[in-house]
Amino acid sequence: MESAYRDWERQRTNSAGRHTASRRGTKVALGPRECRRLAQLGICVVLFLVVFIGKGVFPEQMVAAREQITGLISGDTDFRAAFASLGKSISDGEPVLETLGGLWVDVFGGGQRVEVDTWQPSALYEKSSALIGVPATAAGILALDLSKTELPAVTTPVQAETPPEETAQPVETTPSQAEPAEPAVVDMGYTGEALPANASMDKYSLGIAQTMSPIQGAEGAWVSSGYGWREHPVDGGEKFHNGVDLAVNDGTHVKAFADGTVDYIGESPIYGLYTQIDHGNGVTTFYAHCGKLLVQQGQSVKMGDVIAESGETGNATGPHLHFEIKKDGVLLNPLYYIETP
Repeated sequence: MESAYRDWERQRTNSAGRHTASRRGTKVALGPRECRRLAQLGICVVLFLVVFIGKGVFPEQMVAAREQITGLISGDTDFRAAFASLGKSISDGEPVLETLGGLWVDVFGGGQRVEVDTWQPSALYEKSSALIGVPATAAGILALDLSKTELPAVTTPVQAETPPEETAQPVETTPSQAEPAEPAVVDMGYTGEALPANASMDKYSLGIAQTMSPIQGAEGAWVSSGYGWREHPVDGGEKFHNGVDLAVNDGTHVKAFADGTVDYIGESPIYGLYTQIDHGNGVTTFYAHCGKLLVQQGQSVKMGDVIAESGETGNATGPHLHFEIKKDGVLLNPLYYIETP
């Protein structure tokens, strides 16, 4: 019996030793929250050592820093709210660097939070030094001269006063009486003899803003021959007259019908000295039987510019101006577009 009890006691002692050794050899795993707490405790210890060592190594700098911090405390910074926000951020499990960066902005100002994506102390220092004006170097981290560092001023945004809105007064407007657009072609009711293929008795819209008579202001002028079929005064027989003949004294100024460019100048046995002006929009004017031409081919002219002097060159019975108007190559009655004596 005694031998059996000793054997049982020896086995119990060995079993207890094995359990104790097993417990001693097992590593205790810490959870994420415990690791974060240890990291925060380590940061606090590091900050404490920096302040403690700095006080002994840089006594003057620490005195200046204390004065600046005292001035900061006497300002309008709400430290209670700032550290309450820090505690809430830590309890919510936010990253430690981002939490400290938020505390920096809340206390010292700067207009933006310091955000660090990864655990890089150098990156944190670079962003923090940008706020306080310290070079981001390793030597700068160790030799941070707080006596020459100006902390950003804490300012309170001023709420701009919004001017009262002015009540818009209704403005009475009168609808403009827009003139109806001129038809492109107006039927003038011609019922006479058939016209040549390139001639019309209808009134075409020229699309030109300003025009004038080529002999405007000439004394004693009159229409000696109209547009259309007539008995030819020299050759005899019925022929179609392409324009109008404006009887004037010899040497009367011939003026440009509208703005344009001289298309060409020339002389022929029929028309004598002549010129043509291109006014754009498919409109051209022709001046013939001139005594003298005063323009050159390609020259730009304005409405009313003197382009020639009247005469009786070519096949003519007296001094006059032969004047034609074409629209897209179609001969038109000039009397629709000019004032006549």
